[in-house]
Amino acid sequence: MLPSQDTSRSPDDEKILKYASDLFRQLGITRPEPDSVVWDDMVDPGLVIVRFGEVRLPRKMMGRLTAADWKPLLASAIIYGDVLSRDKNRGTLIRLVLPLGLGEIPLVFALLQIFRLSRQFDTSGVLLETITIWIVYAFTLLALWIRWYWRSFTYNADRRAAKTIGKDVLLEALAKYRDMISATGYQSKPVHLWPTLSQRIERLQKADRVS
Repeated sequence: MLPSQDTSRSPDDEKILKYASDLFRQLGITRPEPDSVVWDDMVDPGLVIVRFGEVRLPRKMMGRLTAADWKPLLASAIIYGDVLSRDKNRGTLIRLVLPLGLGEIPLVFALLQIFRLSRQFDTSGVLLETITIWIVYAFTLLALWIRWYWRSFTYNADRRAAKTIGKDVLLEALAKYRDMISATGYQSKPVHLWPTLSQRIERLQKADRVS
């Protein structure tokens, strides 16, 4: 057993597994239900992972929430891991490819001008600068897109979970989870692929007002 994990069973673990199984059936998921709860140091507080037959929870939060508190959080995690992962929107790829494609237009034009002028001048420095600017642009766009993509995945999971268990129930669970994490003194990472609990609450509240 890895030192970062605690696979011991407790009454709460059994209840968590029961809630997960109930949610699998409620959501119509045919994959095998989780059969173990793992409290893992490698899972950041704020995350809940339900995949590969496991419910993986942050070890720092052990004993701070009841099994009933975890249930709404499990709903989002199950949808995130088992439903949305099989229902990826192809339009998200277009949103990445299109800006990159448009960015190639000035790049190609600039390269043609550089090659034309290279017959008269040494344009190696300009060529290097142009390629460097393009690489920075492409990597910046890719980083922003990846963060947007993964965060939108979480927001979609929350919306779908809210329709199943109720928005008020999920908002209350997210708020309690956030407050419990704050009580531990845990400092969230400034740059993260996943949204913070406060961001999830805010997005869900906005969706509630729009609907």
